[in-house]
Amino acid sequence: MRVEVFPLEKITIDNKEIMLGMNINEVQKLIGIPDRVFSNCDGESGRHYYFDSELGLDFDESGLLEFIEFLGGIDGNLRPYLYGVSAFETSADELLKMMMEQDGEVDDSEADYCYCFLNTGIGLWRQDNQNKHWDTIGIGVDKYYRYE
Repeated sequence: MRVEVFPLEKITIDNKEIMLGMNINEVQKLIGIPDRVFSNCDGESGRHYYFDSELGLDFDESGLLEFIEFLGGIDGNLRPYLYGVSAFETSADELLKMMMEQDGEVDDSEADYCYCFLNTGIGLWRQDNQNKHWDTIGIGVDKYYRYE
């Protein structure tokens, strides 16, 4: 299933726009009750899983969507498209190069495994640096990856 990704803004899935900053009720009106929910110790924030746990939605302590993560990788059914390319079907090296061109400010402290793009709020992760594709791709709100 094709999913359009708009960094710092939203994803579009099945003609439904899931916007960063939406509250839990707004998201559930669009895509229903999650498959499962993990709450943080504060009981307010947490992660909601959808589409057989291929999509993780993180809500902050105010109940607002702050991070969207695609967890299915190359073998999953969800196909996130980022800047016009299928992010999981594009080679890891090619996607990384494209992201560096889009956002040159990157946290590469875990280089080869994880890259966090500070201006676009995009994160790429893979378990093994020999993997030819990224395992997860996430988008966050503005300054999501800035730890100041």
